[in-house]
Amino acid sequence: MKKIISIALLNFKQATRDKVFSGTVLFFIFYLFFCVLLKELSPGHAEKVLRNVGLVGIELTSIIFIIFSFTVTFFKERETRILEVYLSNCPRASYISGKIIGYIFITIVYLCFSSCAYFFVLKLFGAFEFSVLAALYPLFLKIILIILITSIFSCLFSSAALALLATLFLYLGCELMPMALKIVRNYGAGRQKLMVENLYSFLPNMDKLDIKQLAVYGQFPSAGYLLLISFYAIIYIVGLWIINVFVFQKKRY
Repeated sequence: MKKIISIALLNFKQATRDKVFSGTVLFFIFYLFFCVLLKELSPGHAEKVLRNVGLVGIELTSIIFIIFSFTVTFFKERETRILEVYLSNCPRASYISGKIIGYIFITIVYLCFSSCAYFFVLKLFGAFEFSVLAALYPLFLKIILIILITSIFSCLFSSAALALLATLFLYLGCELMPMALKIVRNYGAGRQKLMVENLYSFLPNMDKLDIKQLAVYGQFPSAGYLLLISFYAIIYIVGLWIINVFVFQKKRY
């Protein structure tokens, strides 16, 4: 356990000191100014627009940062032989688990910073609703799933570009799968319906971890819904973690 924590702390320090993290923070600050501009261009719906665009910004910046930072640092460690040093001092399962936990810590820090800045803007313009707090919990679960998916592709591929593209395409596929399912159910053939339905059942359903629309209108999800998505996310987290450990132990570095 001590080795997992030490690896997690090392990855936390490395990622927060990296230019990708500081660049993401600066970009989000500028994004908040963009949110204010959109508010001024939406009379009558200014508060709802501000809440919606802000939550979208937190989600997109955190996901893009996690995917790029995790992949870049993982391949940098491989190229500089630091990975060999880590693996000579700790088991492979401890290393990959520590790296994943380190990025979960980073996610918590970034979500705390971005949400505080976002809440300040909402308070400033009288658009704050406590429902936006509830929207951050499903987002946190979604990001954990993305960390685990990013880790799997980083372990599988020998190229950082391939790992990045595979992660981004899978994430977009998970996000767009509900829309694709509706289209094939209305217009698709039998084989297309079967294929898309099987993919929808197998892949993480990101739409289940999205309550932005409720938060925008000041509505809270039920306690049963929060328990359901927590159980759903835990199943995928455990399964993806097992895949991570298995793949990383089988690869030669």
